[in-house]
Amino acid sequence: MNEGIYIAVSGALKQEKKMSVIANNLANVNSPGFKKDQIVFESLLPPFKDKNDLTFEKSRNVLLPPEQSNLNVAYVGVAGFDTDFSQGGLEQTNNNFDLALDGKGFFIVNTPDGIAYTRKGNFHLDPNNRLVDENGNAVQSPQGGGDVVIQSLGGKTTIDTEGFVSVGQGLGNTPVGQIGLVDFVNGESLVKVGEGLYRPVDKTATGVQPQNTAFRQGFIEQSNVTSVDEMTKMIETVRAFETYQKVIQTIDGVDERSVNSLGRIG
Repeated sequence: MNEGIYIAVSGALKQEKKMSVIANNLANVNSPGFKKDQIVFESLLPPFKDKNDLTFEKSRNVLLPPEQSNLNVAYVGVAGFDTDFSQGGLEQTNNNFDLALDGKGFFIVNTPDGIAYTRKGNFHLDPNNRLVDENGNAVQSPQGGGDVVIQSLGGKTTIDTEGFVSVGQGLGNTPVGQIGLVDFVNGESLVKVGEGLYRPVDKTATGVQPQNTAFRQGFIEQSNVTSVDEMTKMIETVRAFETYQKVIQTIDGVDERSVNSLGRIG
């Protein structure tokens, strides 16, 4: 089979993967704290990756003109996935336990599988007065201080811009804890583990304290997905896929005509 068909197929399959990423972004356009993904492509240059390869085929390719040498052949590969950690818009909910981060960083939560990080701040109190996320994972205090517990003292719960929690008003305002915040120098070192949670690729990474980040009580950070942008990317991806299809059909047609012509000559 003509190698051009394999090259075109590799491109078409990667456009299909790109479409899956775009579809997932669109599906989470209304998910609080969601961060959009994008696929990263790379060129694969077969069949020689070893610079010391001295085989006959290697030598032959050096002597051939560029249009005939498969040293210039490039397949399409997936280098990986990249998450855009840019901030989404803040939506006011007026719920005392809803929190958003205005700036860099992540909330720290304790899950059954260990510590994880999230930007999804739709929290509430569980029966034990622990501040938890929608899945019951306990929000953590700074520097391994344990679960954030907010005892009801008969007053309003206030969370200031630095994450300090207090209950009551005026002279009766009593500090009850602080909410932890952490950031990672290289956001790309974090991977998604589902439910809006992240974990670092390096399990020993502990992160750093972000600067100039403020807690916003009564707000939720929205997804940073822009539906118009994603729909535009989807249209571009469909057109690219169709182009690869036409290339495959064209090459196949040329091969078929060549075979038929040779058959008549014979």
